[in-house]
Amino acid sequence: MPIPHRDHRRRWMTLPATALLATALATGGPAAAVTPAATAASVSVNANSALATVPATAIGINGSVYDAALTDAAVPGLLKSVGTNVIRFPGGTSSDTYDWRANTDVTSGQRQAVDFDHYATLLGQTGAQGMITVNYGTGDAAGAAQNPPETGAQLAADWVRYANVTHHYGIKYWEIGNEIYGNGTYGGSWEPDRHCAAGSNPANCGPAVYAQNAKAYISAMKAVDPSIVVGVVLTAPGNWPDGLTSAGSPQPWNQTVLSTLGDQLGFADVHWYPQNPSSVTPPGPTDAGLLSSDAQIPGMVSSLRSLIGNAVPIMITETNSVSSNPGKQTVGIVNALHLEQDYLGWLGAGVANVDWWQIHNGIVTTGDNGPSLYGTANYGDYGVLSDASCDASTGTRLCEPAVDTPFPAYYGLQLLGQFIHPGDTLVSTSSSSSLVRSFAVKKADGSLKVMLVNGDPSTSYTVSLAYNGFTPSGATPTVATLAPPGTGITTTTAGSAASQTIAPYTATVITLQPGTTHTPPSTPGTPTATAVTSNSVSLNWTPSSSSSGIAGYDVVQVNGTAETVVASPATNAATVSGLTPATAYTFAVYAKDTAGTRSARSGTLAVTTGPPASGGCKATYQANTWPGGFTGNVTITNTGATPWPGWTVTFTFGGDQKVTNAWNATVTQSGAKVTAINAGYNGSVPAGASASFGFQGVWSNSSAAPTAFSVNGTACTG
Repeated sequence: MPIPHRDHRRRWMTLPATALLATALATGGPAAAVTPAATAASVSVNANSALATVPATAIGINGSVYDAALTDAAVPGLLKSVGTNVIRFPGGTSSDTYDWRANTDVTSGQRQAVDFDHYATLLGQTGAQGMITVNYGTGDAAGAAQNPPETGAQLAADWVRYANVTHHYGIKYWEIGNEIYGNGTYGGSWEPDRHCAAGSNPANCGPAVYAQNAKAYISAMKAVDPSIVVGVVLTAPGNWPDGLTSAGSPQPWNQTVLSTLGDQLGFADVHWYPQNPSSVTPPGPTDAGLLSSDAQIPGMVSSLRSLIGNAVPIMITETNSVSSNPGKQTVGIVNALHLEQDYLGWLGAGVANVDWWQIHNGIVTTGDNGPSLYGTANYGDYGVLSDASCDASTGTRLCEPAVDTPFPAYYGLQLLGQFIHPGDTLVSTSSSSSLVRSFAVKKADGSLKVMLVNGDPSTSYTVSLAYNGFTPSGATPTVATLAPPGTGITTTTAGSAASQTIAPYTATVITLQPGTTHTPPSTPGTPTATAVTSNSVSLNWTPSSSSSGIAGYDVVQVNGTAETVVASPATNAATVSGLTPATAYTFAVYAKDTAGTRSARSGTLAVTTGPPASGGCKATYQANTWPGGFTGNVTITNTGATPWPGWTVTFTFGGDQKVTNAWNATVTQSGAKVTAINAGYNGSVPAGASASFGFQGVWSNSSAAPTAFSVNGTACTG
């Protein structure tokens, strides 16, 4: 298999900043003289066949230390608009040359355009979770420059401490190095790695060396913050260098790394670029090849699962269309269509996160810009946003559009963000045409969304849609479409739930509401209390039945005529936590079928929680605040004589803060009141011991700290 090489660094050009736009965004080819009749196709949606739940980390993207435009005022809004859940930093190969303390490149000494605190501010502005790739390749060299000197593992642990202990940024995901298999072990040498001896195929820096060093990194980092999740580099099955061995690596990369690390693997860090450039054999990008490449995804996930099991998350922390030297395909509609299939293929197969490469990257004029590829651009760029860079290396000076102008891939992300949200259920579909790809998702409100991607550059399709487990309304559905040249999304009402016509090279999202003729599920039995504590109630009830199948239940707290959903279990039992001691509550249950239809409400159960837990508590609140954002850390101490088997902390903000994400606890907010319930691993607090949790949020007018805390209904001091 060819050796991929990917230069993630921008080409820095010594050209005037006032350059005029020399070429436009990619547009479609010449319009056909006659519009041909649409071809028939059919799509079946099985709403009863769940593939995966959309995770909270689904939609990610990469940001880089060398991207001066990353701190532009427009960037947070643009990223929020596409529903960005994760931002990875400091970016690709530069991760293995980055000294985070000095904000410099270890190999060149050059100061980087964006430092870690800039990045943390971006996380706060977007509400995204952080993912950091620590320096493995030159980490020891960066650590040796500290006073006193440190190892690379210690320097990485310092970064965790600075981020999560000192500044409470709450960075949950960390990786050990970037594409370390590109360090020369298998002949490909693009990733800096000073563990390696000089020369081709060095014997001292293969996967066994990486795994042993990764163990030291993981141990040092988790000693600082045990709650972080640390990933290690694996190869994408079937892609270089998967399956290869070398003089210093008698077993392939994945098998060697996994046999050494065992259960220390927090997540599998995998990159996937389905195409190689034309300078590599076999020939590189074709539009048809790119739009069929997602057929590889189920097999890759299956192969990884056979190695790591089902409990370890898989995260695709880099993906785009081509492994290096991007051409016009990357800034055209074809890449936007590929993006939909790329993300949804991985997420439908159950991965936890997909991160596009990347926010801004820079113009490349030496990639594939030939007439066999769709569009008219004569440059490429991995970024979803322009950085207004210019290049004259081909003899003609070319410039991108104004900084932060979206490329079609950006609108592909935006359409994806309209299609899926965390908690949605991806369900199975099938299509009669290989050029019409279909995806579907069930929403919590009972609606269904279907995405159709037409990978044919010249043919429209009239698609007949059939549904199992969902009865659509007869109303004309809302339809959102991304079409050539890919410079925006149009939204209208069109077609019907049974038939939609899709134009060439388009991605279309159809939003369907459930019909009203569907027979609802039978009424569940009146709940009974199987266990009552001072702050929780365990409930059980006779299950419901439905001809279309029961999807789950909603447990509601009834207060007069008002109802609040307090649990949504899949089975006929639930535990409601976070209750106030010695307080009367009323509960009831609804059933939900696979079409999203609710049953009638069950009978009600009145129950009173137990008395407050004995003993006292102390609470300490620490905040790190900046304009518009903050992080908070709460430490609670059991000052009583008996242990807490679990804890529920309540407090009320003194300002208008809103929590956006949290760690070490499940945190919910109603108005200014905040409730935090322990995680599964930190609920038990012996007498005299402490537990802590943290959160990140936003504020507008006041970030005044809370003044009173209670644990399990008991007011705390401090």
